[in-house]
Amino acid sequence: MNEKEDFINQLLQLVKQPLVPGENPPVITDELIQDLNESVDLNDALAKANLYGLGEYVNQWAISQDIQPTANLDIAIQQAILGQSPDQYIGVSPDQVIMYGGQKTTVGEIGDNFYQYGDQNVFVNLTPEEIRDIQADLINAGLLGANVGRPFRPGVWDIRYEGEAMKLLMGQANAQGVGKAEKGWQNMMQLFLDNPIATPQEVQTNIYPDYAAISNSINGMFERELNRKPNEYEKKLLANQYLGDVEKQYQASIPKADQPITPDTLEDYGNHSNIEDVESREDIDPNARLFQTFDSITQKEQERLGRNVDIQATNKLIIDSITSIPT
Repeated sequence: MNEKEDFINQLLQLVKQPLVPGENPPVITDELIQDLNESVDLNDALAKANLYGLGEYVNQWAISQDIQPTANLDIAIQQAILGQSPDQYIGVSPDQVIMYGGQKTTVGEIGDNFYQYGDQNVFVNLTPEEIRDIQADLINAGLLGANVGRPFRPGVWDIRYEGEAMKLLMGQANAQGVGKAEKGWQNMMQLFLDNPIATPQEVQTNIYPDYAAISNSINGMFERELNRKPNEYEKKLLANQYLGDVEKQYQASIPKADQPITPDTLEDYGNHSNIEDVESREDIDPNARLFQTFDSITQKEQERLGRNVDIQATNKLIIDSITSIPT
């Protein structure tokens, strides 16, 4: 095990204990651990740990190793933040072959133009309004938000979440040979926005009931409750209503596409439904609505026949006759 791996293992042990009694220790994600493990060397790992907000634990580690966390560490951190280390390109190695300006070359040959570790977090110095603009694009590109494991606070750049999303864009830009001069991460962002990856949705296929089967059930309902067959208009009214409600219920079950997020709607993202004034599937019960219509159009006849109709019992009989029809 080398010094970088020793540091990572010892750091992970240290962060299990809160610095202040009673406080929760920092959250260590698998993504963070992977990023640390991918560090080029010890200095790179030290710098990344500081960028992730673990500076106090780094200091504890340094003291335990009889190292004063001053000059060399500070330099390493600044290099990581400013992207000055020539061997720490995001997502690629210096010998990554690329086509640049029509010529075959490597990332390292044009080093200053390509993104290095730390570049993904220079955005912390932007204004909240500028950060919100980028956050909205990251959400619409499917790279930010709780649904992809990267929660956010509007107007705040978090190196664990916004930083990781930006690192993905910069890494892809480096691999494509599209650097800072070519607005690499912006081009990759636009590529994601133009080619969104849809979240798979399982929508159950609707099996519509047969009109003849509904008619037969309605016939039986009238004969049982009123000792007669339904008039043609009554049968048509109830059957058409039932089929229409089945269609409404199915349409309400289909996931609706979210509206694009804007910088002004970040606070609402994920906290409300974008579907307004539309009945939900639970609001639409074809069987119950059929009973209500039946009761409405036959109420006077029921009174004339002197029937004391138990509404709940009648409702159950009607639903039992209909639920045998696939919906």
